[in-house]
Amino acid sequence: MADRDPTEVEEIRKIILSHQAWLKRPSSGKRADLSFRDLSRLNLERVALAGAKLAGCNLTNTRMVRADLTQADLFGADMEAINLSGATLTGADLRGANLHRAQLTDANLRGADFRAGELLDDTQKTTRAGGVTRLTEAKMERSILAGANFSGCDLTGADLNDADLTGAELTSAVLMGADFCGATLDGAVFGNTVMDQATLTRTFIPFTLPPDAIVQPNYTAMPVADFLELVASHERWVDSGGGEGARLDLDLVSVAGADLSGRTLAAARLRRCRLPGTRLTKASLDMAELSYIDLDESDLSDASLRGVTLRRAYLAHTLFNRADASPTQLAGGRSWPANFDGADFSDADLRAARMGDAIVRGSVFTNTLTEGSGIDVANSGAIAPPPPEERRRQKRFVRPGLVVHTEHGVFPARNWSVGGLCLLAVNQPYRRGQTFQARVVMTDRQDVAAVANLVVLHRDDERGQLSVRFHQYGDDLKALLKTAFLEHQKLAG
Repeated sequence: MADRDPTEVEEIRKIILSHQAWLKRPSSGKRADLSFRDLSRLNLERVALAGAKLAGCNLTNTRMVRADLTQADLFGADMEAINLSGATLTGADLRGANLHRAQLTDANLRGADFRAGELLDDTQKTTRAGGVTRLTEAKMERSILAGANFSGCDLTGADLNDADLTGAELTSAVLMGADFCGATLDGAVFGNTVMDQATLTRTFIPFTLPPDAIVQPNYTAMPVADFLELVASHERWVDSGGGEGARLDLDLVSVAGADLSGRTLAAARLRRCRLPGTRLTKASLDMAELSYIDLDESDLSDASLRGVTLRRAYLAHTLFNRADASPTQLAGGRSWPANFDGADFSDADLRAARMGDAIVRGSVFTNTLTEGSGIDVANSGAIAPPPPEERRRQKRFVRPGLVVHTEHGVFPARNWSVGGLCLLAVNQPYRRGQTFQARVVMTDRQDVAAVANLVVLHRDDERGQLSVRFHQYGDDLKALLKTAFLEHQKLAG
C-alpha cells in the first residue's frame, strides 16, 4: 500500500514467512504473533496463518481469500469488511471480534467460537475491543458453520443462504433480518434466541422448538411525545447543518401510531425499530438508514424516500402512493439508489410511486399493488430468494419424490429442498412473482402431505419447469419436509 510504512510491511512479511516455516517444522521458524498489529487493507490471499496469534489485530478491508486461519487466535480482532471468501477458520477463536459486513462466502468455520469476549491492551487498562461478537450484515452463503458457537452473537442482517449450521449453538444470538434460505439447521440449539416475526416466518427449522427457544426483540417502548421531541431536535440538526440539535439515532425502540406528516427525518438512523401505524405522508426520509424496521400499516404516501435504506424492512400493508424513491445525487455526480433489498411489501399499495431505479432484489411483493411504480417484478430479482440456480444448488434432493396438487393440475417435483421445489409443469398458467396454494404430497406415502403457499421464482417453458419457494412454514409443512429429509437419508444409506 502506498500509504503504508515499507519497513512495517516488510516486518509483517518476515513474521508471516517465519510462521509458514514453523508450520512445516517448528524448529525452523517461529509462531506468528501479530497481536494488535495493523494489517488493514493488505492483500494476504491464500496466506497460511494456522494457529497464529492475531488478537486485537486490525484486519479491516484486508483481502484474505482462501487463507488458512485454522485455530487462529482472532480474539477481539477488528475484521470489518474483511474478505475471507473460501478461507478456512476451523476452530478459530473469534470471541469479541468485529466482522461487520465481512465476506465469508464458502468459508469453513466449523467449530469456530463467536461468543462474547473483552480484550484489553498490554497495559490491561484500556479496552481495545470487546463485548458481543458482530457478524452484522456478514455474507456467509454456503459457509460451513457446523458446531460453531454463536452464543450471544449479533447476526442481524447476515446472509446465511445454504450455510451448514448443523449442531451450531445459537443460544441468545440475535438473528433479526438474517436470511437462512436453504440453510441446514439440523441439531442447532435455540434458546432465548432473538428473532423478529418476519425472520421467523421465512426460516425453516426442521424440528419442534421448546416454548422459550425464540424470543421477540426487546424493544424499548418510547412515548410518542418523547419521540416527537427527538424528531424536532433532528430537524434542527438538519437545518443547521449539524450545528444545533442532534441526529435521530435509535435502535430497538418501539413507537406506535406517531404522526410525522411533513416532518424531516432525512439522514435519520432508525435500525431495528418498530414503528407500526406511523403516519409519514409527505415526510422527508432522504438518505435515512431504516434497515430491519417494522412499519406495518404505515402511511408513506407522497413521502420523499430518495436514497433511503430499508433493507429487509417489514413494509406489509403500507401505503406508498406517489412516494418518491428515486436515486439521490451525491457530490461528484454519483447516484445513490434507494435500497429495499429483501423488504416485505406484502399487501402494500405502491401505485404511482417512483421506484423504478430502487434496489428491490429479494423483496416480497405478495398481493402488492405496483401499477405505475416503475417496479418490474418479473425482471428485478424481486421475490426472495433468487432463482434456484443461484441458491439451494447444494441442498437439492430427488428422493423421495414429491408431487404438488394445484387447481391447474398435478405436477411432480423434479427436485426439492427445504426452501422450495422445481416442478415438471408443462402448459401451466403461473407467472413469476405469483403466489398460489397447493397440496404437497410424498409420492410413496400419501398420508404425508401438507398445504403450502408457493411463490413462483422462475419459469422455464423450454424445459417445462417451474421453480417455486415456500412462502411460509406451517407445522404440517415442517413435518412433511422433516419426514422427506429423513427418508432421503435412509434411501441414501
